[in-house]
Amino acid sequence: MKKIFVHRVMAVLLSSAMLPASVPVFAADEGEAYIHCAAYYDNSGMLIGAHEIKGALTEDEVDTLVDLYEPDNAQNAKVFEWTEQLEPINDSGRTIDISDEPEIVILHTNDMHGALVGSSSVIGSDSVAALKKLDNAILADGGDASQGVALASQSKGENVIKIMNAAGYDVMAAGNHEFDYGLDQFANLRSIADFPIISANTYAGENLLCAGEDNNGANVIIDKNGVKVGIFALTTQNTRTSTKPENLTGVEFKDEVETAKEQTAALAADGADVVIAITHMGETDEGAYTSRKLAEAMAGTELDAIIDGHTHHVVNEKVGDIVIAQTGTGSANVGRMAIDVTNDGKVTINETMLSRAFFNNITPDSEVTKVINDVSSELSEALKTEIGETKNTLWGGSIRSVIAEGRVGETNFGSLICDAMIAEAKNIIPEEYKDMPIVAIENGGGYRASVPNGKITFGHIIDALPFANNVRIMEITPAQLYTALEEYVSSVTAQDEETGFLTANYSGSFPQIGGMRIRYNPNKPEGEKIETVSLIAGNTDLDKNDDTTKLILASHDYIIDAKDMIAEGSGLVETVIAYINSLTENGANPLEIPVSNGRIATIAHNPDNYTYTAHITLTNAGSLAEGSEVPVYVDGELYEKPGVFKDEEIKINGKDDDGNETVTTLNVKALQIELPDGPHAIKLFPEQEEAYVNNYSGNGILYYYNGLTLKYPELEYDAAKAANPVG
Repeated sequence: MKKIFVHRVMAVLLSSAMLPASVPVFAADEGEAYIHCAAYYDNSGMLIGAHEIKGALTEDEVDTLVDLYEPDNAQNAKVFEWTEQLEPINDSGRTIDISDEPEIVILHTNDMHGALVGSSSVIGSDSVAALKKLDNAILADGGDASQGVALASQSKGENVIKIMNAAGYDVMAAGNHEFDYGLDQFANLRSIADFPIISANTYAGENLLCAGEDNNGANVIIDKNGVKVGIFALTTQNTRTSTKPENLTGVEFKDEVETAKEQTAALAADGADVVIAITHMGETDEGAYTSRKLAEAMAGTELDAIIDGHTHHVVNEKVGDIVIAQTGTGSANVGRMAIDVTNDGKVTINETMLSRAFFNNITPDSEVTKVINDVSSELSEALKTEIGETKNTLWGGSIRSVIAEGRVGETNFGSLICDAMIAEAKNIIPEEYKDMPIVAIENGGGYRASVPNGKITFGHIIDALPFANNVRIMEITPAQLYTALEEYVSSVTAQDEETGFLTANYSGSFPQIGGMRIRYNPNKPEGEKIETVSLIAGNTDLDKNDDTTKLILASHDYIIDAKDMIAEGSGLVETVIAYINSLTENGANPLEIPVSNGRIATIAHNPDNYTYTAHITLTNAGSLAEGSEVPVYVDGELYEKPGVFKDEEIKINGKDDDGNETVTTLNVKALQIELPDGPHAIKLFPEQEEAYVNNYSGNGILYYYNGLTLKYPELEYDAAKAANPVG
């Protein structure tokens, strides 16, 4: 479908000279003029209204907006388009027939994973609620709403249901991640929802699991504009392997196709004019049936459309006479299913995928906005909830917003995340795979912040893991593992053999690992860097040509595609918190993770007996004289040698305006500490938040590098505490 890109011209107003006859002048919005507008005409051709259209929209999205804002007495409408110079592309405009509105509209979402608060990339539920009112629509969700970002995870889905209640959802399918908090919490979420959460193929014994006082647990019939819309829901049988097995004790997922045939026939017999399946099944071949296979199997039945979810794809297609729609994930799109039913019962469906830009034209519902704000305020307090304490900073993301350590080398937080995924893998692994070794990979761009030494809060983990990833496992061979690791470490292009300093492009794909060790040579050509990969358990080297031995890789949905996984577990945030709880006996003992576990080693540089000088800038150090000695803690312990406060000269090479090479000298006072090879955490007294130095990344070593100002890490000097260290 052709895209209509709406150009914005700054600080320019449309003038009447630029408009075709009878089209009104629009005032610019905040200094901008938009190049599309809809003009509405009555049956005599008289202009009776107009609507400004914002954003880069498809033709279908433009048509939808024209329909939404048409005056009651409008007979037709034209959309006028302008170039960036505000000259008409054509004088007649594109004529839109607005006389034949759909009888029924279903707005639908899927796989929101807690993304209900509007942003530049997320369509807020307050905007969806406003569109529902404008469209007089049914609002449905395809599942996996209640697990994901902090909004969902912190309240075990309850905040999500509160907002969905306010937004006016009419029905929701149970997704696999609705079971992540256990059956009791799933029952609680259904009880507080003002709409039925259903699944026609999910049973507890002989009874439908989702049945309650107000719904049968399988389907609903909604009467809208005199048309009866029958809706039933299906949950993929693969839910058995896409949440923890203990969360499904006594639960059975019956055959999707047989259930769909029974439900479709029953709803038609009950007088449904239209039959819709909301399925949390997806497109991949991992299950007995995909939504596409379901449509093929349902050919010739009364089923009219499938509103799908699960695989996070954007789908808008027809299989035979059955429409299939899926909106992706994270509320990036909202589906709009327009349905016409003729007197003889013929059903016509037109599906439009509404983008974030479309909602620039929709004023959010203020009542829903208030609920969102209230929930967000409560969440802000909840993020301060303590889950434990750590003696060592867990290093991740761009430390001091300068060097992205996890994208160039191993960090202790990356290792912890991988160990947590291995622990989760042991919980969810199917029986036939239980004897296979487990390794783990987290991409260096997947964790975005450090957790400082001291109290660990829920907010710390959310800040570090903001992507709502879910743990997944897949089967892999040593040969495949070598190939993947070769690609991941290729972003490190060289190593100084004397200092250990790594030259890298700081790719987010650089691996953090668990269950294994790797040794590689950054100075080798791409594809030849990995020297050895060995399993930590048994200290066994893997053969890079072995394509028969089976291993289990634990990672998450950014790295493992749904079609490749053999099981899916909890969200990564929940997984990491659960692992921290297991290590600390639910916060009774402090977490103690060394700065480095030695899992990733480079062999171009020999670390034996190598030392380097790290530099820490001290603030509040006016009382210190040149050459003063300051006790320091290195990796949590009082160090054998104090740091020395020195004034050093830093030379900066550059070029002047004429291209001549220049040298600028800068005097910097810093605490200098002689350290053994590798990364270290530094502080001046026990309770102080640590700083990070590393000769491999240059953190605390380089003040300037390749034109970038890196500077040294900072610590605040406290004369009283520094004079009385605790050994």
